[in-house]
Amino acid sequence: MKSIKYIFVLLMFFSTSCSDWLEMEPVGEKFESNFYQTEEDIFQGLVAAYSLLQPKYYNNWSSYYFLSNFPSDDAEVVGGGSGDRPEYHAVSNFTMLPTNTAILELWRRGFFGVYRANLVILNANPEASDKSKEYIAEAKFLRAYYYFELVRFFGDVPLITKQLVPDEYDQPRVAASLVYNQIIKDLQEAIPDLAVSPSENYRATKGAAQALLGKAYLYMASPYYHQKYGFEKSRTEYYELAVEQFMDIYGLYQLEPIYDNIWRYEYEHGRESIFEIEYGNIARGGDWGNGRVNGGNIDVQMSGPRGISTDTLNAGWGFDMVSTDLIALYDAEGDVVRKYGTAYGEAFLLSIGATSWDKNEGYTGWFSKKRAPWAHITFSSSAEWNYETNERVIRYGDVLLMMAEAVLGSGTGNPDLYFNEVRQRAGLTPISGVTLDDIKKERRLELAMEGFRYFDLVRWGDAPSVLGSSGFVEGIHEVFPIPQDEIINSNYALKQNDGY
Repeated sequence: MKSIKYIFVLLMFFSTSCSDWLEMEPVGEKFESNFYQTEEDIFQGLVAAYSLLQPKYYNNWSSYYFLSNFPSDDAEVVGGGSGDRPEYHAVSNFTMLPTNTAILELWRRGFFGVYRANLVILNANPEASDKSKEYIAEAKFLRAYYYFELVRFFGDVPLITKQLVPDEYDQPRVAASLVYNQIIKDLQEAIPDLAVSPSENYRATKGAAQALLGKAYLYMASPYYHQKYGFEKSRTEYYELAVEQFMDIYGLYQLEPIYDNIWRYEYEHGRESIFEIEYGNIARGGDWGNGRVNGGNIDVQMSGPRGISTDTLNAGWGFDMVSTDLIALYDAEGDVVRKYGTAYGEAFLLSIGATSWDKNEGYTGWFSKKRAPWAHITFSSSAEWNYETNERVIRYGDVLLMMAEAVLGSGTGNPDLYFNEVRQRAGLTPISGVTLDDIKKERRLELAMEGFRYFDLVRWGDAPSVLGSSGFVEGIHEVFPIPQDEIINSNYALKQNDGY
């Protein structure tokens, strides 16, 4: 299934007697209580929950990936200059305010996803068919995924695991530790009922849930989060729990032999892929005010060079340029494979026939290859909406490096094995006696421009030293501000993060 479509439930009314009309169930109750009783109903509700993974832009143009990447030292915003998408520039230089519209839509996307997953979890009949339990398990995976993103961005957030009645709508934030506990619970309950291999590529599997569970444990073990949130177990215990999950999927996936292929359209759902967000080429072009209906990955369009004209690469909008600091690291490490698998520069543009392109404020000379707007992957006259490049959310290269980190932290094995599998794919010399500093550097080299770096720096406690020159302030910018509109809508039940 190449594109996830929205599910519209059409309720049809027909003529009936007065007494029959009085005995009819309320429409809302019919939808919530009785809709999820057949396999088809449950699956439709599940697809609706999956569909909230996909949106990048709604009324206020907000990309989850960009908001993950721009605070890091991997990327520069650029675009048309500082006046182009100022909400992104504010995130990049840590001047974001509670009124930032991109952050507002990030919050809403997460809670829309939680709501739709809850509808399936709370209303689906597990005995409706042989598939029902699997569908409910997928909904629990999705709720865990949405909450994992919310807690990483915002810290304490409302925890909603039931259908609310009107006098419960103004939900306060709860401790992040409770949110993590719910993430763990959802994934533990989901794993036994998830398929090993999905019937459709976009759907979550047992391996995806185990990888996400291991990642959650790794975050709970990390120095900053463990101290900040006061988790009940020791760091060593959480590292051990992470190792258990990663070990269960070790060897079930493989690295792509050629690093550059991981993000190629032709290699979607390949041997390295564990979970992807699906995109298609049937989006509706030109709908600037409502990106939620669009099925294409518009971040690809956002990331291409502005003002070029070639048969190989389409013109983009010039955002998300690779930082010169990252390029310097690749050069210092002699990492040619991942440098040119992550970025392309002016020499490449000239080689494919480009003669000119825009060089706006912040221009670095390097563009993200992982979201390159290749001409052959869009098949519509409205190209900007229709790139079907999937987001690789969980891949085996990341799992191997998380495994190395967890093994090192637990003191229960040798991290070199997992670490060097990744390193050797890049053609670099193996390292003996791997340290945490080695893992930190390798994660940046391997996973650059994938939206992991900022969260890695925060969880390790390194963000103040690495990002301080960009405006990061310790004790404030480890999380984003709670959107002011949501605070008002909650009748001020929501409280703001410190410093905003």
